[in-house]
Amino acid sequence: MSAWLFRSSGRALLLKKLAYQASHDALTGLANRTMFEEKLQQDFTLARQNNRLMAVLFIDLDEFKPINDTLGHKVGDRLLVAVARALEACIRPTDTLARFGGDEFVVLLPDLESARQAEEVAERILQKIALPQQVGGHELYLSASIGISLLDDSETSPEKLIRQADMAMYKAKRQGRDTFQVYSAELDAKLSRRVTLRQDLQEAIRSGQLFLHYQPQVDQNGKFFGVEALVRWQHPTRGLIAPERFLPLAEETGQIVPLGKWIFTQACKDAVQLKEMGLLPGRMGVNLSPLQFHRPGFLDKLKKILAETGLPADLLELDLTEGVLMKDRCRAISLVNSLQELGISTAIDDFGTGFSSFSYLKDLPASSIKIDKSFVENVVTNHKDAAVCKGVITMAREMGLTVVAEGVEDEAQFDILRAWGCHRFQGFYFARPMALDALVSWAQEGG
Repeated sequence: MSAWLFRSSGRALLLKKLAYQASHDALTGLANRTMFEEKLQQDFTLARQNNRLMAVLFIDLDEFKPINDTLGHKVGDRLLVAVARALEACIRPTDTLARFGGDEFVVLLPDLESARQAEEVAERILQKIALPQQVGGHELYLSASIGISLLDDSETSPEKLIRQADMAMYKAKRQGRDTFQVYSAELDAKLSRRVTLRQDLQEAIRSGQLFLHYQPQVDQNGKFFGVEALVRWQHPTRGLIAPERFLPLAEETGQIVPLGKWIFTQACKDAVQLKEMGLLPGRMGVNLSPLQFHRPGFLDKLKKILAETGLPADLLELDLTEGVLMKDRCRAISLVNSLQELGISTAIDDFGTGFSSFSYLKDLPASSIKIDKSFVENVVTNHKDAAVCKGVITMAREMGLTVVAEGVEDEAQFDILRAWGCHRFQGFYFARPMALDALVSWAQEGG
């Protein structure tokens, strides 16, 4: 009899354990997607029956992936557990908190008195997550983007509540992150177009809808020096889509990785062709995104592309924004040093638009800086912009850096920047971005 009771008890414990594993996230101990959806269906039905308000919060951690990639999955997992405990402290016992996977969490708030209550929970979560976390000997800082969907009188379903909260979360990310956004029908229409664009971009990368244009750079004598590669997208039904519309989307979704690989490969192939024709006196400039730069194996992938295309490393220049370089300063310095050892030049792009100061330049082995066109366009008429440009040129020259002025559109701008000692120039005054065959003709005609 006792043996039977022991086996029965053990079987019950095993079933209980299996049931727990089926309904909870193994890492954090929170509810998983399955359990959350079951609870959502129950609370949704009650809210409909009792005419009560409820909300779903979709939470996505900002910049978690670079931390995970840089410090390792063990640190990343411990950080996720710490975030889970922080989120638990922000909600009521009657609320449901779940981890949907990765760095995504979802909160179900039933029986609310007003929509403002959901916003107050979102505000508490943002404040809590913003506190520094001590993990594995690292002091880590996070923020989150939160989307809120509310059960209203429309034909809403539990599945729609999750989808709407997810869409609102993406809107919060585009608003600058570390904020929340409440779903609305207008938002739905805008984001539906965005989702379609995201899907179209996947197809564009596969089917050859993307192409490169090249904008020449000239030296102080106006002579052709090098080019910058700029990606373009010819959509089959929407026509030409501006880079500022699809590049942030590609960065946000991770599509910048395959897109960036294609850009690098094509630009290097075209640079080899220009070199063989004797039409590349300087370097081929290629823009590098934060996700590409901080991605593990970046250097190895870059070396492989150079080897496959046959482009000498000293003919390649990578344009990095200040934000990329300041994000993880020590690692950025190490990577730029490695690039320099390979013979690859680096340029700090859009200089002056971020949190730049010359203090970090002394430690960063960059080859050049590019003055943003927002300063160049008024350099002749605005004394403050003139002071910025002149100061940047003077300081950079003293530090042995090459200075490139972007967005030069007339002779007056060219003359004043050249007089101050700017080395290279880029803008419509010299040439607009153009296809490779047009660039060949332009260069053969003497620029």
